[in-house]
Amino acid sequence: MARFRKAAAALAAGCSAALLTGLAPAGNGIEDESPRAIVDKARTELTQARSVHMVAHADGEKGATTLDLRFDVDGNCAGSVSLPRGGGRAEIVKRGQDIWVKPDGAFLRSQVPAPAADGAAALIGDRWLHGTSDNVLLRKLTDVCDLKDFQRAYASRLTTGQLRKGALATVGGTPAVTVTGTRGGDTATFYVATAGEPRLLRLEGREDGRSARADFLEYGAPVPARTPPPGQSVDISELR
Repeated sequence: MARFRKAAAALAAGCSAALLTGLAPAGNGIEDESPRAIVDKARTELTQARSVHMVAHADGEKGATTLDLRFDVDGNCAGSVSLPRGGGRAEIVKRGQDIWVKPDGAFLRSQVPAPAADGAAALIGDRWLHGTSDNVLLRKLTDVCDLKDFQRAYASRLTTGQLRKGALATVGGTPAVTVTGTRGGDTATFYVATAGEPRLLRLEGREDGRSARADFLEYGAPVPARTPPPGQSVDISELR
């Protein structure tokens, strides 16, 4: 019986190792390529993505802005934005042409002149503000939620500057190779996955004396389709 238990344990350990090995993405060899090839492949992966989850932090004159957003090439998104210096936080959901925004009081006061902000906060309460992308007040959010616009605006920057390959790193448990680009006094470091597809996992840098970082997660994962119910929403037309 003891011999049987040892054999069973050894078999279980072997199966577990095989399963874990099968689940782990295989190395892609990108770390052996030139800095330009690494960045170009990361750019391709980003520009061909149908959806992505981005968590970005940008430092400005007024402090740090944080964006946590899942968005796709069809213009759908779900996430939040936090503004610096007590500017507040707002949740965002966009599906098709419909947009829902759930701002806290600080966010409203930073975006709407007083005393209108107080009236808007009293009307909205703990509900969502609902409108469409045709509304002037919500138009900026339409641009934020469009992955295609992001791909055009940011992916093109991956080709500029002098590039130098750096050390290996890990981003969210995924091994990566780093490539740093310099142009004038600006720098940008790209973290590109060395396992699975050579995707851009993180982009961090400094431009005009300001630093920023963006992590790119869940390539291809659908944007959550759930939208706030009518009973928890206020139509933007009710704001005066």
